Amino acid sequence: MLKKSGLVIAIFSIFILSSNAAAHHPTGGAGLGKTGPVRTISASPLQRGVLALALQTEFIDLDAFSDDELMEIAEDGSDVHSVDSIHHSIFSMGHGLTDDLSVSLKIPYDVLSNIREAHSDEPDEVHDHGDSKGIGDLTVFGQYRFVKLIDLDIESSLVLGLRMPTGRTNAKDKDGERFEAEFQPGSGAWGPIAGIAATKRFKALSLDADLLYTFATEGTQETDLGDLFNYDLAVSYTALYKPVVLDLIVEANGEWKQKQEIDGVRDDNSGGTVIFISPGMRLSFFNNWTAYVSAGFPVAQDLNGEQNETDLRVLLGLGVGL
Repeated sequence: MLKKSGLVIAIFSIFILSSNAAAHHPTGGAGLGKTGPVRTISASPLQRGVLALALQTEFIDLDAFSDDELMEIAEDGSDVHSVDSIHHSIFSMGHGLTDDLSVSLKIPYDVLSNIREAHSDEPDEVHDHGDSKGIGDLTVFGQYRFVKLIDLDIESSLVLGLRMPTGRTNAKDKDGERFEAEFQPGSGAWGPIAGIAATKRFKALSLDADLLYTFATEGTQETDLGDLFNYDLAVSYTALYKPVVLDLIVEANGEWKQKQEIDGVRDDNSGGTVIFISPGMRLSFFNNWTAYVSAGFPVAQDLNGEQNETDLRVLLGLGVGL
């Protein structure tokens, strides 16, 4: 099933955006298709009757503020926070209902490391909150292929999804105080998702592109984390067919995040745009297993206000088709 002409698992998840709030609450799609990109959605759904399972882990290294930097920003009148790194562990599952329609779900476990804050009303003090961890929101997806031009080897699919408020929203810091909404593993909000994906194949080469929009609503602590727009482009090349299938991948992953609102007030230190160049590879073996890795390097970051920029994000995954 993981041969070049057959189906393998390519579970797609969009995680981090420019603002920390987006990084804390991974959202996005789950494209299930043929060999190809890691983050970009392939237009190929799972074949009828196929059950796909995957485990993913992602590490995000942030450019954390020092205590001196936090106090300096607070002295200028801004409440600011810093996070050292974020780790997502994600379980994904998909099923092919027909050859053109598949459904899937994903559920993450999130860890935010070394959360610190400084406030404008007490700029000489940095509050060390420790780590926030817990199960994040469950997201379900449907992917319907409405274009399949066999002679041209072109496909296009519609992606619809819904993020559900199932994640933890009561995580507390080392002093027993409840974390603010942006640091909680769960959002406490419903998030409709809509997008489109397209794929064109040239023998050993494949081009994939997608557009995906996530609508945010008000959730825990009267916080709206902001809409999310993802746009991706990927080139995949099958460099090896035997004894295993090896795909070499280069992706451009763009993400825009709206400013979050707390009780109707916009947070000027949130939202923005980031673009990653993400080389990666996928190894398919034992007829129905696939392993993949993608490393995202930011090439442009336009963040609102004072936020931690992303230094690097690395995604590893292992999947099986049954």
